[in-house]
Amino acid sequence: MELRERIGKYRIIRPIGQGAEGNVYLAQDEDLCRKVAIKQVYKLQGQKSGEAAQAEGNVVEDGMSQEAGSKEEKETDWKSGYTWTNKRILQEADILRQLKHPMLPVVYDLLWEDDLWYMVMEYIQGMTLQEYVEKNDSIEEKQVYIWAEQLLDIMCYLHTRKPPVIYRDLKPQNVMVCPDNHLKLIDFGAAYWRNFGTCEMRMAATPGYSAPEQFGHTGQGIRADERSDIYAFGMLLYFTVTGMEPTKPPYTSLPVRDYQPLLGDWVESIIRRCIRKDPSERYQMVQEIQKELHDCGGHHAKRMRRSFIRVVEKKVWLTEME
Repeated sequence: MELRERIGKYRIIRPIGQGAEGNVYLAQDEDLCRKVAIKQVYKLQGQKSGEAAQAEGNVVEDGMSQEAGSKEEKETDWKSGYTWTNKRILQEADILRQLKHPMLPVVYDLLWEDDLWYMVMEYIQGMTLQEYVEKNDSIEEKQVYIWAEQLLDIMCYLHTRKPPVIYRDLKPQNVMVCPDNHLKLIDFGAAYWRNFGTCEMRMAATPGYSAPEQFGHTGQGIRADERSDIYAFGMLLYFTVTGMEPTKPPYTSLPVRDYQPLLGDWVESIIRRCIRKDPSERYQMVQEIQKELHDCGGHHAKRMRRSFIRVVEKKVWLTEME
């Protein structure tokens, strides 16, 4: 698709991101003289607009085009498939509109042009956590501790809404590191309001970060809850401290201490429990991780920093003796 010059009152500057569901552009709000991010959602594969798709009887379900049966079935199935691509961005906008947290982008506008939805949001400067970790050889333990606190804070906020918001796609590409070193969570395209007792049949899943139950391998249907986000948090923490990409569930990579020997035990302890294959064996609530982080993390972080200082002092002393 060619890059448009304008969308409504917004002048497109350049693309800034591309995901499985759509593109994100940097644009200028010429009325308010501010930069914004505009998310454009793809049409589903084979989706056609208006009467053309309905007349041909195309059924679009999970990105696949099928043939419907009777005229009534064609109309019902086409509407179901066609409206899902709209519901994705409408649900994302609805979720973000009702959330107020400093780690979340603000939604300014929602536009419909040429059979496509465009969501206008706050433009967040910085780089993704993926880019940050790849750029830096290692992240200091103090910084890891601060970022873990921030991520747990936003997860706790989402999970304590009524109904809870399950993010479902926590990964380094969806976390922004701002110039002040604070984090922001972006891309709520996979998030949903949790409906207790129901099974979610459309599921976002990123190999290496998403929990096993999100791939439907448990025999209990495809479902995600708070514990699925906790699994992803463990994998994200692992990537942050090691710089190594998790492959796919279940977790089989080397222990954190093999990459960062000076890290406190709290990092390995939290990661190991977060990423257990059985959801019942993980932390059941984010608050449990927060408590362990505060009880153990701070103590171990201070102890390891003291050990590191002693190691450096010893090296300096040996150098002076030579």
